[in-house]
Amino acid sequence: SFTPGQQVAIRNNDSVEHSVTSDTKGAFSTDIDGGETKTLTVPDQPGTYTFYCTYHSNMHGTLVVK
Repeated sequence: SFTPGQQVAIRNNDSVEHSVTSDTKGAFSTDIDGGETKTLTVPDQPGTYTFYCTYHSNMHGTLVVK
């Protein structure tokens, strides 16, 4: 889990572009090219945030903020 407002490094180890896009509109979203690392700021409010890849509908996960 992460703390509110924490900076998180996200690395795409794949060769194609992916995204980390929250199901909660406006909470977080970033596109990440293959081999790239980006920093994402987690939401300021504690909770469980589900997310998905806009390019690959079968890719999804959960980010927990405590």
